[in-house]
Amino acid sequence: MSNELLVAVVGLIGSLCGSVIGVFGSAKVLTYRVAELEEKIKKQYESCSVIDGRVDRLEEKQAVMEEKIKMADRRIENLEKRGRKV
Repeated sequence: MSNELLVAVVGLIGSLCGSVIGVFGSAKVLTYRVAELEEKIKKQYESCSVIDGRVDRLEEKQAVMEEKIKMADRRIENLEKRGRKV
């Protein structure tokens, strides 16, 4: 084999090895980053679930408070009507 051919083959092998190592390295980094993003999304989802539960409880309390206000308004109206009759 001539020296030029030997240099070309060694260069080709080196290029292929470098490319393969680069692909595997970037795949490893990509896999790591995807796993980190999945973890962040999971935490965000959990916090949203907690917030949804809080919102539900607040909506229930609001409904109760609105009913109490309606009852108080009716009582005030009844007292005002009684006061006018006297």
